[in-house]
Amino acid sequence: MIRVLSNKHLIEKEKKMLRYIIVVVLLISTLLIGKIFCGKSTNLPHLQSTLHFIRFFNTILASLAFGSCIMAYNRLKQDSIFIISLMYLGLAVGIGLGHIDYFSFYDTEFYISSYITLSTSLLRVSIIILTISPNNKFRNVIMNNKKESIAFVIIYSIIFGFLENLLNSNSLNETSTFFIGYNIFLVTIYIASSIKLFIKGIKKGEYVFVVLGSSLFMLALKAVYAIYGINIVSFYVKLTSVSITYISSLIVIAGVFCELYIYIFKTKLLNENLSVFYNLVDNNKHSFMFICDENLNIKYANQKIKEYYFNSKDVDIKSIDLNLKQKLRYIDESYNILNLLNENGTWRGIIKDVFGYKTIDCTVQRINVLEDKSDIVVSYMDISDEISTELELEKLKVYDKEKRQFIYNLSHELRTPLNIFYSIVQLLDKVSLRDDREFKESYQKYQKSLRLNCKRMLRLINNVIDVLKIDAQILKAKFGNYDIVSIIENVTLEVVKYASLKSINIEFDTNEEENIIKCDPKLIERVLLNLLSNAIKFSTENKNIYVNLISKEDKIYIRVKDEGIGISDSVKKLIFEKFVQVDKSLTRMNEGIGVGLSISKSIIDLHHGQINVFSNLNMGSTFEIVLPNEALENQYTKFYDIDKSSIELELSDIYEILS
Repeated sequence: MIRVLSNKHLIEKEKKMLRYIIVVVLLISTLLIGKIFCGKSTNLPHLQSTLHFIRFFNTILASLAFGSCIMAYNRLKQDSIFIISLMYLGLAVGIGLGHIDYFSFYDTEFYISSYITLSTSLLRVSIIILTISPNNKFRNVIMNNKKESIAFVIIYSIIFGFLENLLNSNSLNETSTFFIGYNIFLVTIYIASSIKLFIKGIKKGEYVFVVLGSSLFMLALKAVYAIYGINIVSFYVKLTSVSITYISSLIVIAGVFCELYIYIFKTKLLNENLSVFYNLVDNNKHSFMFICDENLNIKYANQKIKEYYFNSKDVDIKSIDLNLKQKLRYIDESYNILNLLNENGTWRGIIKDVFGYKTIDCTVQRINVLEDKSDIVVSYMDISDEISTELELEKLKVYDKEKRQFIYNLSHELRTPLNIFYSIVQLLDKVSLRDDREFKESYQKYQKSLRLNCKRMLRLINNVIDVLKIDAQILKAKFGNYDIVSIIENVTLEVVKYASLKSINIEFDTNEEENIIKCDPKLIERVLLNLLSNAIKFSTENKNIYVNLISKEDKIYIRVKDEGIGISDSVKKLIFEKFVQVDKSLTRMNEGIGVGLSISKSIIDLHHGQINVFSNLNMGSTFEIVLPNEALENQYTKFYDIDKSSIELELSDIYEILS
């Protein structure tokens, strides 16, 4: 496709072709001018002058036939065309040196030595046989050494042509049978080769092979005339034999130029049809596209690549090649992609660079450029922003859904104590109409329930407020130096009596009796109460809860282990998210709105720590708090007194709460 080539490449090819034309014209002009100043040619007899002109003109035609074959080879890259061009080169040298046709004009009979130089003729026949034969080592040697092959044909034709004419064997001069046999051999070779090239041209759809086959057929006809000339020797027959050589060369010259014209015409039609698609590729505003060879050497890149990576439309292909190869190094799936491409001829998928910065929708496929060669076309789009937007939207949808569920659960949780309040108030209103003693007895009976549900409502409201503070990033910690062992132990001991109501045993253990660290004791107390409250709620009777504190050089590990119902793997990934509950139904066994662990995680984050969970279904759970083992410098150690009201408040969703 001519238009797919860059303008610079086209200009270079045009300049190269122009140089060839100028060299040929100058060479022919020099030869013609040389003849003008050559005194010998002006006084020659008519026959000799005619023969000199015929030889000169025939040499030019054979040389142009060689040049035409080379031009066709450069376009089609067919080995057979280059090899047969060597035959026309040898023919041009032989004609120029007078080794073909011209001695016969001075003799009354056709003889091998006066008609053709046998050694150079055999070379040309060998070249024709190589042209139509399958691939072999001789063809490979010629194609791998083109310049050397051209030089060999020229030198061989000069040296052996000169030696053979010098020796001029008498036995060959007098053997007409050999002459006839040799020409029959030539007719056979030329016709067989002609038919083979005809068939090849038809199968491949390449007009140039039909042209070359026609040229060889004319040479076969020339050999037939040679046989005919043995019995009827005349100037006309000899001149016709020479003119057939003209025709053979002219067929190649005219045929190649006609084939070139057809090629240009087809290319023009093809380019008219492809221009829209080419512009679509080169000016594509959405997709990056490039073409590379089997070794990933970049051959073409569209404007989007040039503008995106180089901010320019005029970029050298070497710079593009270097840049894109560096990008390919960051594609961790490139090896698998190439393997699949070799298997299927195409690949489509989503890939990421090794750093995960880019998400790319990519298509890779092979295109055949020659029979035994293919290129790779890569088209890709950066969809990182689209993927990020979709993920954000999905997160918002999930967040919105969970928030609605949270509000729904919150309404349910608030409705329960409010209904109890309302019922008790109605009851007390009726009893208040009676005597004070009965009212006092009723109040004493229901005050525990009133107090419990007040705390439950207050706990719910505190959690909602804390969630809002965390979202607004205004939840702050009041750090000081405190004995973490004392805080954990005292909170655990205060919870023991609440756990005993469900016949649950709590044990505390530590490897250090004292460890001073930087923390907010009230927030740490709240996290531990939340973990213990969950452990009690999700454990059945006669189970154990273990609270362990392990002090290491740089970390403090606080573990709360229960023997409860456990947590599934799918839920473990979500329990520290806001509004997440294992059981969201309104008939669930335990109360809550699903924000306790989320608040706990935010509190631990404020302490630059971590909170982890290890659990299996029906095998209990272990929650682990990891805090930095470091204290504030130049500050004294403070004592923290456990707030019993906070404990009652945090454990208020355990219905068997102590009064």
